[in-house]
Amino acid sequence: MKEQVVTRRRGAVLEEAILDAAWAELSSQGYLNFTFDSVVRRVGTSRPVLYRRWPNRLSLAAAAIVHHIKSNPISVPDMGNVRNELCLVLRKYADRIPPKAIRLFFEMSSDMASAGDSFTHERFRENLLGDVIKRAIARGEIEEKRLTPRIIWAPQSLVLGEIMVMGRQISDEAIAEIVDQVFLPIVMPRALQD
Repeated sequence: MKEQVVTRRRGAVLEEAILDAAWAELSSQGYLNFTFDSVVRRVGTSRPVLYRRWPNRLSLAAAAIVHHIKSNPISVPDMGNVRNELCLVLRKYADRIPPKAIRLFFEMSSDMASAGDSFTHERFRENLLGDVIKRAIARGEIEEKRLTPRIIWAPQSLVLGEIMVMGRQISDEAIAEIVDQVFLPIVMPRALQD
């Protein structure tokens, strides 16, 4: 009979296991049913271990969401044109956020507001379109001077908004409309719009 050796997780390994377990709980049970006890059971640790790192369930939930975003980065290859790249990056973004997980925004909003926090905080945002926009500027498909932080954030916001309002995954057609009818007309050089 072979003996199993149990190794104790520490540091970054333990923290990653906790954040993965917290995300699994959040995405399956929602924030309203999210507890330290459920994370403790899932990861196989103790409440004091969690409380040493996160003072309350909101801070653990927020850390789990940020960890999930950073653990699942989105990138697209150079496809030779900005439209195809934008459609692909927005599709990947939408697929990473299942409609069931959208409820977290609503369920957490009251606690976030009480803590003086919100999902608009920089830590929840990612530079999703950064590489696509850089390539498009280099190819002359986007006029850099037309870009503002709000315009850059608009496609992502519209995808997220549609998922939240409709309560289901956004279609490829809707993504194409966001790219073709909203974003590109704002940022394309006038010579390419004719």
